[in-house]
Amino acid sequence: MDQIVFICTGNTCRSPMAEGFFRALGGEEKTGLAALSAGMYTSDGLPASGNAVTAAAELGADITSHRSRMLTPELAREAKYLVCMTGAQYDNLCAAFPDCADKVFTLTPADVSDPFGGDLEIYRRAAAEIKSGVQSIIGRLAG
Repeated sequence: MDQIVFICTGNTCRSPMAEGFFRALGGEEKTGLAALSAGMYTSDGLPASGNAVTAAAELGADITSHRSRMLTPELAREAKYLVCMTGAQYDNLCAAFPDCADKVFTLTPADVSDPFGGDLEIYRRAAAEIKSGVQSIIGRLAG
């Protein structure tokens, strides 16, 4: 199955929520794409932040079992789509993996702010933005 990989910085907040919403909204069934997430600057095996778990759960996605993963050249190469949270991540990803530039996108037209270290309300705002962006992507890819 082809993969859609959601990417952020540390893979403990935004991209795990995007992966979780993609699954919770039936994105895998509707698009035929397996959802994964990864971080550009992270260590493997970190759990999702507590506020990310709570905010995602409030909107219907369970990310309690998430563990962070570093974006590797192999993962980038094998993915059908790479979906970033910010324009800067888009630029960095295209520079790091120029062969993959044609499959890199941003989740929303505006950057999804990094809620890392913020209170639950900041995570709730990020989760709502991410869920909306994921719904839009599913709609475009399922068509």
